[in-house]
Amino acid sequence: MTFTYRLQQADGTPADPPSISLAVSNMRVGDTIPIRRDETFPIVGIVAGAELDDDPTLIVESYTPGTDAA
Repeated sequence: MTFTYRLQQADGTPADPPSISLAVSNMRVGDTIPIRRDETFPIVGIVAGAELDDDPTLIVESYTPGTDAA
């Protein structure tokens, strides 16, 4: 079974990709989603769907290892 999540950046724009299907149903703030070989999305917020059958939205930030300025 898979669970579909909408992905949105903190500024309200859709992430790239705008949605993802995962085998995990209990995503939490602080979890990371691997998107591409060298890119992950840290989850910084979660918004439940307006209706019971709506997909939840994960608020994410794009992160590419090796590009941290800190």
